Amino acid sequence: MRKQYKVLKRSNLWSTEKLRKDVEDTLNSAAQDGWEIISVAFGSSGSSGISTAMITIAK
Repeated sequence: MRKQYKVLKRSNLWSTEKLRKDVEDTLNSAAQDGWEIISVAFGSSGSSGISTAMITIAK
């Protein structure tokens, strides 16, 4: 069987702490479902103030 990859995007306009918690919950949920966490990258848009996380998982 071939490996399947997914890229998940999580964003939050107001709070990096809420984004961190959302990413943590997403990682735990994916791991419980048998997904392997490949990478997590955080970034932000200076003009809009939106903090974003990109999560790559594989199964």
